[in-house]
Amino acid sequence: MAKVQLRIEEDVMIAGPSETLGSSNMVYHPDGSIWLNTTLTDPGFFRSVDQGRTWEAVGVKFDASLGRQDIASLYIARDGTLWTVHQAFDTGLAPGEELDVRVYISHSRDEAKSWSTQELDYGSFAPGAPADPYVKMEVTACHPNFIERPDGTLMFSASMRYEDWDQFKQADQKRPGIRDVMIRTTDGGRTWGDPTVVHQHATETAYAVDPNDADHIIAATRIQRFALPGEDDVQIMRDVTAVPYKSGTYCYKNGLLLESRDGGRTFAEVPDALFGFGSYRWTALWDADDLMVLVSFAGQEVGEDWCSSDHIVRVSVNGGRTWDDGTEGGTTSPCRATKHLLVGTKKKDEVYSSVVAATVRLEGHRFLSIYKYKQDWTLMGRFWRLEIAD
Repeated sequence: MAKVQLRIEEDVMIAGPSETLGSSNMVYHPDGSIWLNTTLTDPGFFRSVDQGRTWEAVGVKFDASLGRQDIASLYIARDGTLWTVHQAFDTGLAPGEELDVRVYISHSRDEAKSWSTQELDYGSFAPGAPADPYVKMEVTACHPNFIERPDGTLMFSASMRYEDWDQFKQADQKRPGIRDVMIRTTDGGRTWGDPTVVHQHATETAYAVDPNDADHIIAATRIQRFALPGEDDVQIMRDVTAVPYKSGTYCYKNGLLLESRDGGRTFAEVPDALFGFGSYRWTALWDADDLMVLVSFAGQEVGEDWCSSDHIVRVSVNGGRTWDDGTEGGTTSPCRATKHLLVGTKKKDEVYSSVVAATVRLEGHRFLSIYKYKQDWTLMGRFWRLEIAD
């Protein structure tokens, strides 16, 4: 196993200050430019044509009848089409007012100048629909991650819930949970469907596809649930998720790796890949040289009573077969991989906002990641590199 060190190069300011400006993901355009999704229609996206050195805003104007929208994810297809999935902000509701749970998918073929939008009939994605539909699909703050298959199929997953999703003690265990569901289109986005379950209790899932096998997919996700029938939540928090028990807390709210060998039809949990409480909000990269990089929050260590939003990096140089842990042979256990610090607190009272550490790989072993402190609300980019030695 190669020895890995992370070196910080420099920071650049992207935008700020703004309490609401965030980041969910960052992607390449076929022309080589980098696009960052801020989750807001104004300023919209940021685009860099010089590998992240400078940025310009690209506004997003959906149909005005949709109202204020949260852009949960941005994807740019091989043909240059921009794809977004979005829904209304979960803020500013008056007493008794219900959240707008509609979800939309939009695409642009002219670099965000104009958009075609359709509402997703996600209730029909439930196996028992129309009699027993999903009643909620969550994409806001869940940063769905698109995958483009070699045959042009586009797919992404998001959390879908039944009406009784929070009744974890019921007999039918296919109903309770936030249920990460993959949906697909094979006709350029005219129709969406063909749903499959990624995980019954997952959300905020980022995907990376094996560069040598399109059917092999890694999913870095967040498992979140209460105790199931026959389980003891205190015992789970003590012995499994390894954090102090607090009344009313989910007994699972951890990072988790999943793996698919059939193109995303089915997923299984990767052995020894349950990460700490709060260790999620992932970016997952898997490139042609088999370098796999996972960026996430540090989360909570055993015995601590708080969750760190420091951004950390885990590295595998052979597509996840072994992980860097500072030893010559590495480790086959993802959760024992070295947590290389990417962005840490400078002062005791410094706190990060909850922005995803959106990351792209530049040339060689150089990368660019996004971060933001709550102290000044400035959205920053950090250039860093991996030094890998045999």
